[in-house]
Amino acid sequence: KQWYQRRVAITAGILVEFSADCPDSKLSVVIGGEVLPVYATNDGHMVTLVKEHSALPASSYSVDFYDEAGIAAYKNHVKDSDVAAPTPVHSASVNHPGVSKEGLPIQTEFIVMVASLLVWWGANSIKAKISE
Repeated sequence: KQWYQRRVAITAGILVEFSADCPDSKLSVVIGGEVLPVYATNDGHMVTLVKEHSALPASSYSVDFYDEAGIAAYKNHVKDSDVAAPTPVHSASVNHPGVSKEGLPIQTEFIVMVASLLVWWGANSIKAKISE
């Protein structure tokens, strides 16, 4: 995702792929306080989080994995802060570097326009010399 004069991409995403030892259990993930389902794939499991750039800034995000009982306890903890926070089955950290600002400082359309004007000027100058 690159930036020029305007933003090219409007969303950023976090994709976590993993394999689980217990394939029959239903897992959920909490990333930045948001509860997300885990999907089974042919190669294992995955979870995705897609948001606008402003809602998903560059940071290191904690990914907490919960089983069915754990996610129910987590939701109770969110509703009532007096309830103790459950311990996740597993935790991982994902580094989101943010939007890349690499690239040209000017738009490529401007470069093409300047090049075509130089070609036109050169051809016009040669034509003027020939017609003298």
